[in-house]
Amino acid sequence: MSVLPVLQVEGNTTTTSSLSSVTRLPVVYAEVIVLVFAAALLVHFVRRSYHQPARVGGTPVEVPGDSVKVFDLVERLIHWALFIVLGLLLVSGISIFAPGTFNYILEAFGVAGTTAAATQADLLWHTDMVWVLLGLIIIHIVWDLAIARGWSYQVIRKYDFTDMATRSKSFLGLGPKVQPRHGKFDFFMKAFHWSLAGCLVILGISGIYLWNPYGLIGAMSPGFEYDMRIVHDVFAFLLVGLIAMHIYFAVEPINWPVLRSMVTGAISGEAYNHDYDSARWPLKTKKAEPAPAPAPAPTPTPAPSGAPAMATKDEAKEVTAS
Repeated sequence: MSVLPVLQVEGNTTTTSSLSSVTRLPVVYAEVIVLVFAAALLVHFVRRSYHQPARVGGTPVEVPGDSVKVFDLVERLIHWALFIVLGLLLVSGISIFAPGTFNYILEAFGVAGTTAAATQADLLWHTDMVWVLLGLIIIHIVWDLAIARGWSYQVIRKYDFTDMATRSKSFLGLGPKVQPRHGKFDFFMKAFHWSLAGCLVILGISGIYLWNPYGLIGAMSPGFEYDMRIVHDVFAFLLVGLIAMHIYFAVEPINWPVLRSMVTGAISGEAYNHDYDSARWPLKTKKAEPAPAPAPAPTPTPAPSGAPAMATKDEAKEVTAS
């Protein structure tokens, strides 16, 4: 028996590989999720259009070369690859949810249309993109833990909650118009990162149940299958909202230095001192190279046998006097 009956009435129906009709998330619920994110972004845009908080905290430091490395080349390539693959996943997923959507994009991959065959081809494309996404996530985790060693910057710490409270009060007009300087990532960036990871985990688990590769999971009861589809659809549209938020904040003018760093890999010293706390995100300084060892003193060469020896200063004076 399903535990989510309220979400299963008048939903979309698709055809699974077993050709059984199953209920999808009602379109109205998907629209509500998207509209909530859109409303939140609109409120933020209006509020920020006339309310720019002053930066507080942190101590400005001298930045050697007026450049601070933010992301290395591999991190930047992984970021843009994830962005593209997630976009293709969402396009194909929404087209499975509502056949015929994004046909103008899917035609390039030969999976457009509203027929059962087109939906099945779209599903295969969707699962192919899942494998690519999984590979990118593995590379991202290994690189971040073993090479870049930047995982600690994503840990939510006690001071992040304090900063979040200060910024929230400032945004709502309940406190001073200030924004604390932060580490490499602030509370909201970290929250986005972990929310995105949580969505992908839940989508992955529910997707595996629905996909059931090679029949490894076994038969599902109709109620459980309904629940898996509802969960998958809900978190898919939450993912749509999160990615929309990410794009919105990335193109916000105040965040252009960070957006540029996703191309160039670095921000200026001015941007670093404006937004970041050097105590939470210290500059990486090169270790001083050891001074070269002094050259050994030259050893005097003895005169060859039978050759006249050089006269000393005193001997030369005596010869001149005589």
